[in-house]
Amino acid sequence: MNTVLITGAAGFVGGHVLHRLSNEPTMFAIAATRDGRGNSRKLDLRDPKAMQAALVGVTALVHCAVGDRSVTVDGTRALLRAAAKAGVRRFIHISSVAVYGLTTGAVGEDAPLVSSASNDYAGWKAAAEAACLAEAGIETIRLRPTIVYGPGGTLWVSQMARRIRSGRWGVFGVGGEGTCNLVHVSDVASAVVAALNAPTAGGAFNVNGPEAITWNEWFCRLAADIGAPPLREISPRTLHARSLASLPLKALSRVKPGVAADWLLGAPASSELILFALAATYPTDTARAVLGWSPAVTIDEGLADSVAWLRQERLAA
Repeated sequence: MNTVLITGAAGFVGGHVLHRLSNEPTMFAIAATRDGRGNSRKLDLRDPKAMQAALVGVTALVHCAVGDRSVTVDGTRALLRAAAKAGVRRFIHISSVAVYGLTTGAVGEDAPLVSSASNDYAGWKAAAEAACLAEAGIETIRLRPTIVYGPGGTLWVSQMARRIRSGRWGVFGVGGEGTCNLVHVSDVASAVVAALNAPTAGGAFNVNGPEAITWNEWFCRLAADIGAPPLREISPRTLHARSLASLPLKALSRVKPGVAADWLLGAPASSELILFALAATYPTDTARAVLGWSPAVTIDEGLADSVAWLRQERLAA
């Protein structure tokens, strides 16, 4: 029996991984959360001295927790050291294709990564991967999911649906023709299972869905499934103007929550505008060959269960 501890188990990806591993007959899954809520083990990544108690009896660890640099980089490094000291055999690190930066085309796992010194999400994830490679006392596998969606997903499901329902969102012409690489959260969980069961350890693996569409297509398909009117096209000039105008409003909303909240729903961040135009795909051939993993959930299937979850949430609200 493989005793697997999942960090960030109260989160979107971590929660789905916990559920999947709990149904694996050869695995005993244990949730780890920062505050030890419910039946979880308390594991605060900012408190290295307290990690040892959470790792007692653990044979494998799935690291889904994420936060600022102190959590994503320093916390990962401390957790790796503690896990190696505790005799944990394998460490599965949930990274991100963000580590490839703005590389276009078909991006394989051997593509160069962004600088680990960059003070942003991509840089933090690259630094966390470097920590995995530097820790020789434990087997490490780095999974790099693309755009993770599904039931419980806030960023690309519930928040995007809210933007669409506001009437301020739309399609972005050439600015929305970048590749939307969606991977269903259940496929991410199945990739974790494959990584835990793999006979060989080490390496990085893209975790992407079976289809690639444009961002404009994603917006339109989500809008149709939630019953919203057809989306109108918004010009690049308008999008960039909204993005720039949103900066002081976002700063003000931190002091006065709710300020211009409806208007901000139609103002994509500059990082989003870059993402929505990026033409890149992330092949999963290596994961198929080494881990025996392939994605199974089509976008139609993923949309169906995502929207079903949204409806339940609205009814419960």
